[in-house]
Amino acid sequence: MREVLGGRWAPTAAVTAVVVALAVLVSVARDGGGPIVDAPVSRVLVVSLPGLAWEDAHDGDTPNLDALVREAAVGDVSTRIGRRRASSTDAYLTMGAGTRAVAPTIDVAVALDPDEAYGGVRTADVLQRRLGRVPAGVAYLAAGAALDLNAEGPYGGVPGTLGDRLADAGVHRAVIANADAVEGFVSDEPPPEGSYARGAATMLMGEDGIVPGGTVGRWLLADDPAAPFGRRLDHAAVLSAFDEEWARADRAVVLVEASDLSRAAAYGPRATSAQRRALWDDAVTSSDALLGALLERVDPTTDAVLVVSPVSRGSAPELGLVALRTPDVDGGVLRSATTRRDGYVQLADVAPTVLRLLGEPEPDDIEGRAFEVAPRPTGGRTAELASEATAAGFRDSIIALVVTLVVVALALLAGAARWRSRLPDGVAAALPFAAHAALGIAPSTFLAGEVRALVGATGAYLCFVAAVSAVLGAVTWAIDRWRPGLGPIVALAGTVGLFAADVLLGAPLQVNTVFGYSLAVAGRFAGFGNLVFALFGAATILLGVSLVDRYGERARAWTAALFVGVVLLEGLPMLGADVGGVLSMVPAFGITLLVLGGRRPRGRELGLLTVAAFATVMVFAFVDTLLPGGEQSHLARLADHLVHGRIGSLSDSLTRRVQASFGALDTAVWFLVLGLVAAVGAYVILISRVRPRERALLPAASPPVAAAALGLLVLAVIGLVANDSSVAVPATMLIPLTPVAVLHVLRRRPLSPEGLR
Repeated sequence: MREVLGGRWAPTAAVTAVVVALAVLVSVARDGGGPIVDAPVSRVLVVSLPGLAWEDAHDGDTPNLDALVREAAVGDVSTRIGRRRASSTDAYLTMGAGTRAVAPTIDVAVALDPDEAYGGVRTADVLQRRLGRVPAGVAYLAAGAALDLNAEGPYGGVPGTLGDRLADAGVHRAVIANADAVEGFVSDEPPPEGSYARGAATMLMGEDGIVPGGTVGRWLLADDPAAPFGRRLDHAAVLSAFDEEWARADRAVVLVEASDLSRAAAYGPRATSAQRRALWDDAVTSSDALLGALLERVDPTTDAVLVVSPVSRGSAPELGLVALRTPDVDGGVLRSATTRRDGYVQLADVAPTVLRLLGEPEPDDIEGRAFEVAPRPTGGRTAELASEATAAGFRDSIIALVVTLVVVALALLAGAARWRSRLPDGVAAALPFAAHAALGIAPSTFLAGEVRALVGATGAYLCFVAAVSAVLGAVTWAIDRWRPGLGPIVALAGTVGLFAADVLLGAPLQVNTVFGYSLAVAGRFAGFGNLVFALFGAATILLGVSLVDRYGERARAWTAALFVGVVLLEGLPMLGADVGGVLSMVPAFGITLLVLGGRRPRGRELGLLTVAAFATVMVFAFVDTLLPGGEQSHLARLADHLVHGRIGSLSDSLTRRVQASFGALDTAVWFLVLGLVAAVGAYVILISRVRPRERALLPAASPPVAAAALGLLVLAVIGLVANDSSVAVPATMLIPLTPVAVLHVLRRRPLSPEGLR
């Protein structure tokens, strides 16, 4: 590699030093989170408000929640599980597993009190058949199926983890909840689909599916003809059950679900729009009253209260509210090491948070990390969180339209360049400007995210993106006319620089933007998202190759320095910690440099680059272990697995990432095989020596073109597998590639009077 770089290592060393120094300064300057408790609490009350968002709290009659918020740290909780909207049972399973988990398809939300029957069969008889014993307590019937499903699934969650840890610590557990849709149904009849909605039990159950205390029986419900399904929670019964469980032990965790919210959401499709809203408002008011009665029974000097919305309603972005009051919390916003963004936590963070509140050790082998509190003025916290949720919803509503328009625009641009000889002279002459404007599309969508006035206004948003793209295109087009070939370099450098500055500032431009990430999706909250990785990586390769193409040999060292700097920005744990990005970029950048240096990548070089990619990830992982616990990312867990020889955990992590992207490992293998076939074909066409007869059919490409093609191909193939956005990664790479390719064609083969035939 030394001869490829021409022996000039100074630029690489300089860029490395600058990026690392900036990353360290950013890490030091960035406010971290403080502890949620200074000393363990005695008991934890968890109040579940399914489907409630901060917007509902602002619009509804919620005096008790408002009073709690003034004393609590607050935030949004992402309620999505992977690519799907979570059901309530998915959410509770995740909260209890400390890792994303999904519910089985059989007996999805069926939990029973000991004295109930299921389809005319006594609970004891059902448990004897399923467990081989009859333990006391609330029983979740699908516990075995849930364990099997998640053991084989893409996330690796272990339902019951929190319950078993609490049991080992001698902490009493109880669940009080019933969201059954019970219209026209009695318990000794065969149960219709969806009639049981008691998934709340899964948060505190052990792996055997048992919660030792509480109740989920239908005696918690009272008849009310005006309520959804004709039933509502009997607050007196709920409070009576709570008082019994709360006083049972000095150390306890009790979950109470405001189940009327779930019932109102489930009944909504059966009602008119106005009635749907009225039923929801009534459920919100009633649930707030229940919250107030529960808070009166809790000692704020010794106990903690966690209020959380584990699921979102269908009409809302997939963000719920979360508020935590402890004896030591006084305002602020919540964050965690999994999100590393103030105001946001995940469902998987609930389990370690409960354990930390009680002073119990948190498992190392789970995704979630305990909540922390970041300082923030009390006023306007919930309004700001509600505004972010609205922006997330708008982003999700326009993404299909924007992506479609971008695809159409790029297709028209490529087609016009290919058949420009048949276009009117004025249209053909405008193609260079159109290509430059296309290079401005991606940056303009990120800048649009900073204009709050555009949220909710689709037409204004599209006009803004088009106008900014045109302005950026005009600038680089003018530069290109002044110095031919410099315009695309400036445009690509602007894109790379924009993303670099953004990640150093905490990635504000990526939040709720079309090619960034939605905070409602739960994929990423800090650093580079998968689509930005694709844009960032592709623009970097194109920029490096363009520099060498224009300035020759002396630019190769600076291109290598650029590549190293981008890998650092992508992978340093205090900035991005994007494992998939590093695993893709290191081989792609290495192959690009080899080809630019006039060498053909062989098996030895490919093997070394593969080793270098994994070694780079491990270096970043060990750097992560040096950070404070609240700032550590998932990379620190990789280092811990390696130090303790848990190689299986590493392979499981990669396998699950592949499954999350493709749904099945064999599908990923086929994608990989097809990608390798394409890579071999490109290798033969671009840089392999071919026989004279074949050379006429496959004209040799210039080294810069070959370097760009192979580098981008490797980035696309590995990025397809190593990231969990599937084909969206290589597809997004076409956004900078298409206009650069068009400009290359127009520059190399300008339109002649005869045209192209």
